[in-house]
Order: sequence, then C-alpha cells, then structure tokens
Amino acid sequence: MPQYSLFIWNQHNRIKYPKSFDLPDTEAARPVALKVARVFMDVVPYWKELSPDQQNDFVVEVVDEAGETVLTVPFREGTDAEAKPS
Repeated sequence: MPQYSLFIWNQHNRIKYPKSFDLPDTEAARPVALKVARVFMDVVPYWKELSPDQQNDFVVEVVDEAGETVLTVPFREGTDAEAKPS
C-alpha cells in the first residue's frame, strides 16, 4: 500500500504533519487531509482572527513516496463539508 505524507501549506510556510499514512490511493487520502485541516482549524488559537482570504491560503498537500504532490486539499473544503448536512 502506498505511503503518503501530509503538509500544511499557506504560501509562506510548509509544515510536515508528523505521521505518514498507508492508504490505497489519493482519493483515500482526501478525507484524511480534510480531518487534518479541521483539527488544525480547531487547535490553532489565532485561526478565527485570520481574514477569510488568509484562511483560504491554507491547504493540505498530499505527497507520495517519490516526493511528488499528488493532491492538494484546500482547508475551505473542510469547512464546506461541515456546513453541508449529511
């Protein structure tokens, strides 16, 4: 099973999530990336003080074992998913 690393990126800084994930494919990585984004938004104390434009700069990059970015998930997808009823 491929291993993916996640990075939080905001056009100024790129921070590696401390854990890598063994997942079947990039589509399986999407919900993991969204969960990381939601947790980040919950735990970063200044998140709500950022303007909407600043918040929209944040993404989770999914990187494969070769170091290639295979998926980019905007944080706003995490907030959009919470707003939609299941």
